[in-house]
Amino acid sequence: MPLPRLMAFQSRMQTLESGSRRPSTISVLRASIAQSGIRSLYAGLTASLMRQMSYSLVRLGTYEELKALFSKDGPPSTAHLILAASLAGGLGGLAGNPAGN
Repeated sequence: MPLPRLMAFQSRMQTLESGSRRPSTISVLRASIAQSGIRSLYAGLTASLMRQMSYSLVRLGTYEELKALFSKDGPPSTAHLILAASLAGGLGGLAGNPAGN
């Protein structure tokens, strides 16, 4: 289950009125389906997929380009690969963050 879905279930578990006992995951699922239907289990999935796809595409594409750039004079050093991975991850995060909000 993707992280946004787990966070949604956590929110539902915290806001469900169940007295002093904490509701179980099964009871939250049942309540969610009863209240909003089976489609409520997939709420937010599109935004999650868009964020993940934009993050992954930018990260992988950037990393490969930077690795090729650092490989012009032979195999890249470990430091260059770490730099390429760090920059690619940062740019992927910038690209993916707006899609997740």
